[in-house]
Amino acid sequence: MLKKYYKKIEVSNLQLREHENFCDTVIDISWSKIEYNRIAFINKAVQNFKECKYLEIGCENNLCFHSVAAKDKIGIDPVSGGNMKITSDDFFKNNTIIFDVIFIDGLHTYEQVRKDVVNSLRFLKNGGFIFLHDMIPRSFLEEHVSRLQNIWTGNVWKVGIELAKTNNIDFYVINADHGVGVLKKKQDTQLYDDYINLKDLKFKDFLYLNEIINYINPEEAIKIINKSIGQAI
Repeated sequence: MLKKYYKKIEVSNLQLREHENFCDTVIDISWSKIEYNRIAFINKAVQNFKECKYLEIGCENNLCFHSVAAKDKIGIDPVSGGNMKITSDDFFKNNTIIFDVIFIDGLHTYEQVRKDVVNSLRFLKNGGFIFLHDMIPRSFLEEHVSRLQNIWTGNVWKVGIELAKTNNIDFYVINADHGVGVLKKKQDTQLYDDYINLKDLKFKDFLYLNEIINYINPEEAIKIINKSIGQAI
């Protein structure tokens, strides 16, 4: 649960308080105090496969891409990083590769991440993993689309609500590194479609809707991923 981290804040900035999406509740988590990040979880999953085929969507400075211990890997980013300068939409149009592990960290909007998840599920082997970054916005400023500040999760959380309702997967969000979503595919499936109900929601809606998400601590996540080693090869 995230509710235990909720905190009301006082904001003296009148312009901020009058913003149409202003919310005075924040999620009081300091990511820098948690000694795990997305790279640790991704690399743990990569160990599940003898010759892991890895795809990363959104590479930017290659911090993650160069740190993933997979020899057979593709990184796609239309601007910088990775090894293919292409959008994820264009990549999937011509892709024929079935991947073992996929990391989604491209444009932080519900619509784009939703498309990336739908496409990734088509090209993920049964027993494979999808990781999603930025699943826990801590304030309306972090969540707001369009971007209002440097630290920006966007509204990726909405995909998490759909994944929590999707059949034939295991899904949880790790309380680390801005929220790391983990999906393990059991068998062929399609993303639960809740787009109409979610598309216009804001951070204040996330504060109560997130109750359906299974949030776990990093140590528990490592144990869960470890248990599947040898089962997904």
